[in-house]
Amino acid sequence: MISITKTSNADFLNKLNFLFQRELPRLDSGLAQAASYHFRSSGKAFRAKLAFSSGKALKLPERDSLHWAAACELLHNASLIHDDISDASTHRRGQQSINQYFGSDVALCLGDWMVAKAFELGARNPQHGAKLVALLAQSMQDTCHGQTSDLTQRTHAPIRIWKRISAGKTAPLLIAPVKGAAIAAELNENLASLEQLVTLCGLVYQARNDIDDIIFSDHRSNDLHGRKPNLVVTLFIDNCMQNEGFLNWYGSNDISRVKHWQTRLAASTAICRTNELIDLWLEEASALIHATPQSLHRISTELVTSVKQNIVVKRQGQIA
Repeated sequence: MISITKTSNADFLNKLNFLFQRELPRLDSGLAQAASYHFRSSGKAFRAKLAFSSGKALKLPERDSLHWAAACELLHNASLIHDDISDASTHRRGQQSINQYFGSDVALCLGDWMVAKAFELGARNPQHGAKLVALLAQSMQDTCHGQTSDLTQRTHAPIRIWKRISAGKTAPLLIAPVKGAAIAAELNENLASLEQLVTLCGLVYQARNDIDDIIFSDHRSNDLHGRKPNLVVTLFIDNCMQNEGFLNWYGSNDISRVKHWQTRLAASTAICRTNELIDLWLEEASALIHATPQSLHRISTELVTSVKQNIVVKRQGQIA
């Protein structure tokens, strides 16, 4: 994971969870129960750890780093809750989604509340609050543009378009934790290499999600069902043009053969090719580490290492 020992990692998560519990909606609010339910399963808090570790590397006050970490994590959680409404997802993090359990109206309001609370936490920085809130706002706007592209792309997405959509969905809320810490630390260095590195990590993350959507036989592929951009599908079409049957089906509204084509894709060379691209992007990200600001070398290294470890675990689970 990003940053440090298991003990200090656990200590940080305890502080983060305590802050979330303190900041939850009032008990007399209609959102209190939904918020409490959501934070019952808080996930890996990857972006929060990235923000907090960046603040530590740049020697920011712990309180400021904790507020910034919570702001980044809340904005990410808001995007997940809203995604579940859009995708009609029934589960999230091992429990029913807010949308499924409380309904879309409560889910929409809880997501909006998290966006507002994220802005409030960002604004608590005594010197750079306005800039941090502006960064959060821009990151959410960019994420919305990426998500909209994902929703409207309902035909075959060539790899160039897939990369643009995937980067738009994942990169803004991955780079914001580090950029915010750099702003608060008044680090006046070019972050272009770091942004490129994070974008590559985002492509890796999305590509692995695309594999998971196809290969696990215990669920129907959401991407095939909804004709959503998926790298495995892209590579299957690009490298297997003889499959006119798939092209005709994919261009139709028929959902009766989702499982059939999901099985075909899972057994195709498109899975191997997707894994090859994942490895290539990880190599490119590793090569960019030394081009990032010296004070952020460790964070860059740990970010790439963390993503690599996640891929290894996923592949081991796939083999098992």
